[in-house]
Amino acid sequence: MKRRHFNIALAAILAATPAFAQETTITVFHAWPHHAEWQQGLADRFMEANPDITVEIQAPSVDYDEGLVTVIRQSLADTAPDVFMVGSHLLGELVARDMVAPLDDVMADVDMGALGYSDAALALTQIDGVQYGLPWTSSTPVMFYNADLVRQAGGDPDDMPTTWDATIDLAQRIDALGDDISGMYYAPGDDDWMVQNLLASAGMQPMDADGTLAFDTKAGRAAFGLWERFHDEGRQQAIPNSAARQQMYAGQLGLYFNSTAAVRSFEREIADRFDWGTSQMPAAVEGGGVASGGMAAVILTDDPARRQAAFEYLLFGTGAEGQDFVVRNTGYMPVNDGAMADDRLGGFYAENPAWRTSAEQMDRAYPWFAWPGQNGVRISQAVVDQLAAIANDQVDTDAAAATLSEEIGRLTR
Repeated sequence: MKRRHFNIALAAILAATPAFAQETTITVFHAWPHHAEWQQGLADRFMEANPDITVEIQAPSVDYDEGLVTVIRQSLADTAPDVFMVGSHLLGELVARDMVAPLDDVMADVDMGALGYSDAALALTQIDGVQYGLPWTSSTPVMFYNADLVRQAGGDPDDMPTTWDATIDLAQRIDALGDDISGMYYAPGDDDWMVQNLLASAGMQPMDADGTLAFDTKAGRAAFGLWERFHDEGRQQAIPNSAARQQMYAGQLGLYFNSTAAVRSFEREIADRFDWGTSQMPAAVEGGGVASGGMAAVILTDDPARRQAAFEYLLFGTGAEGQDFVVRNTGYMPVNDGAMADDRLGGFYAENPAWRTSAEQMDRAYPWFAWPGQNGVRISQAVVDQLAAIANDQVDTDAAAATLSEEIGRLTR
C-alpha cells in the first residue's frame, strides 16, 4: 500500500514539473566547419537557460551550397533537421521547393520590435514580405590591411584608398617591397557573393528588375573585370584563400578582402606581431555599394512542439545576448538592436575599431542577391569556375562574362 502511495505521489510531482512535461530535442544544421565552436557555444548557453530543450548540433557542411543540397536530399528522405542555417541568398530556393513554412504560427503573439528586431533586420529573411526565418548572422566584406606594409609603400593606414584604382596602385607598391611580399588578395569565395560585391561597388546587382544580366552590360563587365585587374595589375597570386590567409598572418600580404567574419581569426592569429586594421571596401564609382550577406535561421519541422522549441532557440540566437556572443566570437555584425547597448557591443566596438568597420558601411550595403528559380547553387558554381579560369589565364573577362551570360540565361529560364 505504501508503494502505491509513493508511485501516485511521484507521478503527481513529475506531471507538475514543466521541464519534464515539456522536454524537447531539436536538431540544428549549419555550414562552415570553422563555425562549429561558436555554434556549439551558443547552443550550450541556450540549453543552460532552457533546460527543457536539448539542442543537437549536426556535423556542418563545408559551405552554404553543399548545405542546401544536403537538406534537399534529407527532406526527400524525411530526415531533415528541425533548424537549418541557410545562406540568406538561398532562402528563396527553400520556399520555391515548399520546404519551409512561414513563421506565422510561432510569431503570432510576439512583439518582435520590442525584442530588438528592426524592420530592416527582419526583411533579410523575408520572401515577398513573408517571414520565413530570422537573420542568424550578417556581414559585409571589408579590406584588411597590414599597416606596416602600407606605410613602407608610402600609404597611410589612417586614410586607406576608397576607389579600386587607388587600391590597385597601392597593391602594386606593396608588391614591389620584396620577393616575399604580395600586394593584395581578393578572396574569390565559395559562391558568387564576392562577385556581387564587385558589381555593388559599381552600383549594380547581378540582374536588374527587367531581367538584364550585369554581365551583358558595359558597366557590369567593367566591374567584373576588376578581378582580372587584381591579378594583372595588383599582382594577386592564383592561390587558395587558405594560403592567402597564411600569408596575411605571416605579415607577407598587404591587402586582403573578405567577409568581416574573419576579424576574430585575424585578431587571434596575428595578435600583436604587427600593426593591422580594417577599412571600408573601395568603390568603382561614386556612391558605389557593398554586398551584404549572412545566414538565415529557418524552421523545417512541422511538429508543433519542436517548432515552438526551435523558435525559442532562434529568438535566443538572434536576441541581444546571443548576438553579443556571436559577434565577439566571429566578427559578424549584430542583427538585434539590443546587442548594441553600452554594456554589450556598444562599448566593445569603441575599444575594437577593426570590428566595427562593417557596421559603418551598412548604409551602402546591397542585399545578398538571390537568383530566381531553383538553380542558385549551380549559378554560383558557374561564377566561381569562371573566376578560377581568369585567375589561371585560361580566359579573359569578356569571354568569361559571355559564358556566364549564356549559362545563367539558361538556368534562370
